[in-house]
Amino acid sequence: MTDDTHLTRLFGGPGSGKTTALLDRVDEMLDDGVDVRDILVVSYTRAAAAEIRERLAERLDRSPKSLKGNVSTMHAKAYELLDLSRGDVVGEDEKKEFCSEYGIEFEGEYDSNRRRSSRSTTIGNKILATSEWLQRTRRDVADWYDVPFQWDVEEVRLPPEEDPNSQTGNKYTPTWPSDDDRIDVPEVIRAWRAYKGEHGVVGFADMLERVTQRSLVPNVDHLVIDEFQDITTLQHDAYEEWRPHMESVLIAGDDDQVVYAWQGADPALLLEADPDDDVILPNSYRLPSNVLNVVNREIRHIDERQEKDLNPRKEGGTVEGIRSPSMFDLTRNVRDTIEATEDETVMVLFRARYQLFQFMEEFTSMGIPYTSLTDIRMWTDRLEGYVRAVEKKTDEGHMTGLEARRLAEMLADSAFGTKERDDLFDALDELKEQNNARLEDFEVSPDFIEEYAPFTPGVAGASDMLTRTSNFQERSVDAYFDGPYQGMDADRVRVGTIHSAKGREADHVFVCTDLTEKVVEQMAASVDRDRLPEAVEFEKGTDPVPVLTDNERRVFYVGMSRARERLVLMENLIDGAPTLPLDVLIDNEPSELPLVEFIEQAQEPLEVAEPAD
Repeated sequence: MTDDTHLTRLFGGPGSGKTTALLDRVDEMLDDGVDVRDILVVSYTRAAAAEIRERLAERLDRSPKSLKGNVSTMHAKAYELLDLSRGDVVGEDEKKEFCSEYGIEFEGEYDSNRRRSSRSTTIGNKILATSEWLQRTRRDVADWYDVPFQWDVEEVRLPPEEDPNSQTGNKYTPTWPSDDDRIDVPEVIRAWRAYKGEHGVVGFADMLERVTQRSLVPNVDHLVIDEFQDITTLQHDAYEEWRPHMESVLIAGDDDQVVYAWQGADPALLLEADPDDDVILPNSYRLPSNVLNVVNREIRHIDERQEKDLNPRKEGGTVEGIRSPSMFDLTRNVRDTIEATEDETVMVLFRARYQLFQFMEEFTSMGIPYTSLTDIRMWTDRLEGYVRAVEKKTDEGHMTGLEARRLAEMLADSAFGTKERDDLFDALDELKEQNNARLEDFEVSPDFIEEYAPFTPGVAGASDMLTRTSNFQERSVDAYFDGPYQGMDADRVRVGTIHSAKGREADHVFVCTDLTEKVVEQMAASVDRDRLPEAVEFEKGTDPVPVLTDNERRVFYVGMSRARERLVLMENLIDGAPTLPLDVLIDNEPSELPLVEFIEQAQEPLEVAEPAD
């Protein structure tokens, strides 16, 4: 353990090359004689960790798999330090079993043949999430009522000062009438934690708690943490436990791009660190000047933040504002954008997952292949691989081993005749071993496929032979093979939530500004009332939304800052969703200017205040 750990803080705004700068620092350590095994790089999500692992492996000319122990999420490292197995971790089955035994409703992730959405959160989901939130933010069970959403007085026993129907008693263990059958939230939380202990399973928060309590430290000398602004209080505890044992620590992030505040992320943990060095990256290699000016105007309303003063990628770019478009207007705009260019990319972003489906209903019939950033049951890499394999086999061409595997994964059992799907998997694995290569790096012939799956469909029957797919996927495949977009890269159009777009970019970005009732509920519970316009009552059903909280402002900042050339902001698109006006988004107050004039003005550079004498 050392007392003189050197701490560097690296700030990188959108498109500033933060990850590249982080890897450059790792390269410098390696050039100074540090062994890569003595370095741990931590990122917030598995996807981000995988990307860093791939990029570092390319620099070192090594296999990404060989770096798995040195580039990971904090939870993955905790899993390793605790020597856990998959059966030790809480899953959906345990949650369902507990809620069933306790008599509260719980909805699994794929119940009703669809992904769980923000609108379908049951009381069981809500309570278990609250338990995890309390752990992540290092709060006591007694603080359950501080969770950033509101409880329904009809189903939950609230503290006496909040619930006029409860009898006088202690705030968190009040004495209710004996015939009151409402749910005692702290009681359920304590029962859930007891259940985990009795069954020997742990959640993600439990892992970090145990690592900190037992002072388990990675066996490295240098620690690098990416996306530091998104770590929770609990993760920060683990970081504080690890830091004194390191020779050097680099924490990299952007306090303006916090998208996981609902999970307990706190930008103050980055802003209030006490570094030996500060590095602020000066350039945005993504944003043109007009887009950069708009996103700067949007984020300036946060008082406590690190100024980045980024230089734009180039002068120009386009920002558009559209008020009350239809979903048809949006899909037509996306189609026209794709058809007007050969390789430019499009990203369509929504605040919540459920909002995607209205878009998909309109978009699917066009036959444009697209990648979903959010939901695995839409146009996936497996589906695209299947489509490419069908195309190549129809043309009697060779396909990659990976495309052949996707074909096998998605084909109906009847395609294999008297043989088994596993036979094709085994044959592909043998070829992989013989070629000493990845599946995507070698090809197989149509005859090879025919040997194992003699009834492989052509383009006309591609959707009929699909299995394990959603209605959207089948319809997309039908429309794709009937339309003019065959061969188009599915990555040209990406659709998802703003959260799922973190770390990504596109030439044309469409951002729907509408919120959800759940988000409005959270904002109404936490907004600074002094920031509200006069005579405005801000509650769950307030529409349009009069003001943004800092957390929501950061979320939209992330979405808007994905645009390399063109940013399109759409107000009042989603049927039944609370409307976030564009002037409130950008200026935090209503504007009397016509929308076109307002957007033009928003693209002007912000005036920099003269320094005080």
